Amino acid sequence: MSKENISQRKLDGYIKLAEIIQWGRKNPIGFVERFFGIELLDYQKYAFTESWSKPFVLWCMSRNAGKSTLGSPFIMAKSLLIPNFQAYILAGVGSQSQEMFMKIEKIAKREIASFTGLTDVFANELVKSASNTTGFTHNPASFQYKLYNGSIVNSLNGNYDNLRSKRSNCNFYDESGFAPDQLFEATEPFTTQNSDFKLGGDVDVTLSTKQMPNQLIYASSASATDTYFFKKYSDFAKKMFLGDKRYFVADINSDVVINATFNGKLYPVSLLTQDKVDAAMRNDKEKAMREYGNIFVTEGADNQIIKRAMIIRNSELRPPTLANDGTKKFIMAVDPARSNDNSICTIGEIYEDENVGYKLILSNSVSWTDLEKKNKTPIKTPDQIKDFKRMLLNYNGNQAADYENIEMVLIDSGAGGAGMSSWGDGLLEDWKDDKGVTHKGLIDKKNEEYKSYIGKYPNASDKVRLLSPKKYKNEMFEALIEMLELDLISFTESYDHKGVIVSTDENGEPAKYKLTQEEEMSLINLDLAKEELVSIYSFKSTNGSVRYDLPPDKQSKVHDDRAYTIAMLAWYLQQLRRKNITNKNNIQINPSQFFLSQKPKQYR
Repeated sequence: MSKENISQRKLDGYIKLAEIIQWGRKNPIGFVERFFGIELLDYQKYAFTESWSKPFVLWCMSRNAGKSTLGSPFIMAKSLLIPNFQAYILAGVGSQSQEMFMKIEKIAKREIASFTGLTDVFANELVKSASNTTGFTHNPASFQYKLYNGSIVNSLNGNYDNLRSKRSNCNFYDESGFAPDQLFEATEPFTTQNSDFKLGGDVDVTLSTKQMPNQLIYASSASATDTYFFKKYSDFAKKMFLGDKRYFVADINSDVVINATFNGKLYPVSLLTQDKVDAAMRNDKEKAMREYGNIFVTEGADNQIIKRAMIIRNSELRPPTLANDGTKKFIMAVDPARSNDNSICTIGEIYEDENVGYKLILSNSVSWTDLEKKNKTPIKTPDQIKDFKRMLLNYNGNQAADYENIEMVLIDSGAGGAGMSSWGDGLLEDWKDDKGVTHKGLIDKKNEEYKSYIGKYPNASDKVRLLSPKKYKNEMFEALIEMLELDLISFTESYDHKGVIVSTDENGEPAKYKLTQEEEMSLINLDLAKEELVSIYSFKSTNGSVRYDLPPDKQSKVHDDRAYTIAMLAWYLQQLRRKNITNKNNIQINPSQFFLSQKPKQYR
């Protein structure tokens, strides 16, 4: 007899529930399909099934392969079928873990159009209250949901150092190929405790059923060979090939996604199209091979000046800034070109942090490209200057005096891009905007070539600096290294080409920002700039001098113009910080304060 009286009807219900749960644990794919209404493609079923009960799992999947779409029902099923299950969704940046949590929420609310058969089974198992009618909480520190069986799932939104000493049955690392090593070092111990361990009461542990093992799941597209993700990829794959059943690696590239089957037959509509892959290959072959072909790129050499982890550490989810609201100051860096290279303008917002001083936010990057030409060379220089003037007014802001909010314009004066002959000369004279308003020209009064022009163009504003690459290039890249190591430059988060940015508002509620076409192009260019930055190496000559350039194997594959303009901005930031330090008022010391104020006694 049990300690509590249970009616036969309730007992039958408990037995039926236990049978369903046991069936679901043995057949997780069938459970997800029947009770959640989620149909999976064959390669997703394979990864899901093989990952179900293995402690160490890694998914290396092409872009658009559906990593979070697969991970969401996986975590949902685990939390529903295993009582008191605790899972953490983790990523290098909080917005990424939030996005996957929101995917679970959308599935529960039946808000995903591509899942046409969703049910409300999971939503009915969520613990709700009068103040929380959905069961999903959006605390800025950690999103959370709880189930009636005691299971809890959290997303890590903030500093992972604050979550040490937690306990978890499953750590799901989303986009783990681009997360810092410190994230894994701080959170992997969550799953250390043996899931079969029990102690206390009248429990005989020798008779207890074996529990599901705690899991570490790493999901991402391919990254670099110096990342933590690649180390796990290599280690797990070797152990899986040697027959260790605790390990599983799924390597799903774009070919598998494009030719995906459903129940053994080619599915007529794929998650990814060949056209999209081909377009990515044309734009940036190395990046496309990494993101769609699962080819890990070789990085991390001693002479690579910027590591990808440095950029990821300083990236934040935000749209680009295309104009001034009247409260900001901007620096504009131009690396002009006409035929053989890209002509780039990168804009950074300069601001003073109360703790560390001047910092830089990369706001926008523009490539003046003639899209009608087959080889996509830059548009004519006069057209470049015309568009630059438009941007100059936008970043100065409405109702501001000429260049009041422009900290400085930096222009590469190398002969190849006609920085001096076309740009320097072309900006001297006063000019009219589209509304017929006259604006001052620009002059570099410190440049020897233009000192004689100061009297001829007295109205020109001294807001431009023409920088010789021969003189300043090394200094610029050394400044870039220093500023990045000090975490003084902010990048935009990698763009997923979805046309929107999904974030959370001040109350922790999800918020969508729809991007304009110009904003999308800006984010694409800023992403290309990151690829260029990690491709720059330092080369030492026999006489000890250092040169910063692309390695020979990337000379014809990758440009460096966007990286160069960011180095220009970093150089100016460094100069500004040094000037700020040297200009601080010295503490005035009055020597008399160290002596007694009263007169000394006189002795005879």
